[in-house]
Amino acid sequence: MRRVQYSVLIVALTLLLPIGCETAKGLTGSITSKMSSFTSSVDDKVFSQVPAEERQEVRKAEFDLKVAKEKVRLADLKMDLAPLQKKYASYEEDLADKYHEEAVVSVDLAKLEAIDRSGLGQKVNNIEAIADLQAEKLTLEADMVKIEAKMVTTERRIKDLTKKIEKQAEKIEGMKMPEAQEKVATASPSIAEEE
Repeated sequence: MRRVQYSVLIVALTLLLPIGCETAKGLTGSITSKMSSFTSSVDDKVFSQVPAEERQEVRKAEFDLKVAKEKVRLADLKMDLAPLQKKYASYEEDLADKYHEEAVVSVDLAKLEAIDRSGLGQKVNNIEAIADLQAEKLTLEADMVKIEAKMVTTERRIKDLTKKIEKQAEKIEGMKMPEAQEKVATASPSIAEEE
């Protein structure tokens, strides 16, 4: 019940507030600026009235905001890099598996060729088995070529993205330098003044 009464009172005051003299308009403006601060937008008309010496903290906060945005971009780039690295590692694993399979086939092929050269086993079966193993070996080699191509393109993308990450990190470091330079610049005049 009390909530309803408070709500009605607030609505009534809100409706009556704009009606009146110039002070009511000023009050409306200050309420608007207070309410807009909750939505992270500041009334530029009110802010323009702030003296320049009172804006130092604002400039620092704006600078911190720019740095924060750049750090978010850096984190996004790193997030993009992680799946590429995972994909590359997966290709490496696939390639290693193919090399292993090829080595097994090569051993079997060498054994069958040695058996055939020695005149052991049935000649027709030896020739068919050797042909099957050679075909399997060629298929594995073709698969390895495809995997290596995917690795090369993925590695290129990783290098490009890594360069972007490095540039972004340097950009952030460069953004921090002006703040340090301001401290040096403010310290230097005081030393000169002492002389």
